[in-house]
Amino acid sequence: MKTLKSLPKHTIALMMASLAAIGIAVGASIISFLQKDGLERLPAKPCHGAISRETLQKTLQDTKSVNLRTFQTESGFTIWETTCNVFTREKEGIHVEARIRDTEFDGWIEDEKRIASDDGKAIQFKAGRGAISWPRRSIMYVPCNPKLADYKPVGEFALMVETHIRGSMRIDGEELRQRLANITIQVANYAREVVDCQEKSFLPPPSDHVVPS
Repeated sequence: MKTLKSLPKHTIALMMASLAAIGIAVGASIISFLQKDGLERLPAKPCHGAISRETLQKTLQDTKSVNLRTFQTESGFTIWETTCNVFTREKEGIHVEARIRDTEFDGWIEDEKRIASDDGKAIQFKAGRGAISWPRRSIMYVPCNPKLADYKPVGEFALMVETHIRGSMRIDGEELRQRLANITIQVANYAREVVDCQEKSFLPPPSDHVVPS
């Protein structure tokens, strides 16, 4: 029988990730409820405080009911994630997420370019180590070694941050592209503080001119 020390490093890393995932399941929490009176009835900061109700009101169409579902693992785990879904009765909505992963940047960005090749024009913008904007989706890679990381990654730890939408929005075109990029930056800032990233990667302040025109 092989001892732990005799196993390849990548096998040990996978085992540690699995153990971390078990710990995550214990600390996870999900909140789901139905708002009967539209977007104005959402909490002031419904997505763990990462984005505001006002931002959602400026992005989503008017509606009489909204379903809010949030999920976040406890801070302190190497494998960590936070998500927030806000969908209307008309099945339109927005999904935001940030996840800590053991992933090399070069492989990540090439995979993203290939997977999203049919999502419209891709524009790279300066945030984290790299970020890409599409007309209805925005992603970002932020190097992040959590302060309480319990094993050394095979590649490097990073926050993978994403915002995407489904259905029609109150805004479209360039304004929508910019809005999604801004939300991604807000989520990245929030996540970086929660997990206490040791790296100090550049994240621009949310504005109306994040993505080059």
